[in-house]
Amino acid sequence: MKIIALAAMMTLSLVGARAEDAPLYPATDCGKFTTQMDLNKCAVDNLKSADKALNTIYQALAAKQDSAASKQRLKAAQRAWIAFRDRECAFEVGPQEGGGTIWPTENAGCLEGITATRIRELKQAITCTPLSCPAH
Repeated sequence: MKIIALAAMMTLSLVGARAEDAPLYPATDCGKFTTQMDLNKCAVDNLKSADKALNTIYQALAAKQDSAASKQRLKAAQRAWIAFRDRECAFEVGPQEGGGTIWPTENAGCLEGITATRIRELKQAITCTPLSCPAH
């Protein structure tokens, strides 16, 4: 079980950065930990770091919107995305009562991975030009 958790955390620690991208947020390599308690803490800390980066990029994108209606659409989209993320991980990971001690690591890793994808999406929305962006 520890081997599976370790492999999952090593894979998830790569989610925060791709070779062609700068790191999206500070993340710890959880693969260096050996106890489930430390793995859980590391995964949750990485999720908190991803959430902080997401909030920063969301605020920057919201500030870039040129109308109240556009800001409202972004806010509604972000709220829907958060609900999707949470439900998607609940589906993928399952309920905590059935997950055992590895559940926090798996759940935080799932949430972090989907959050990293959203950070990339919002960054792209900030940097695109009017001709390369979908209308908001």
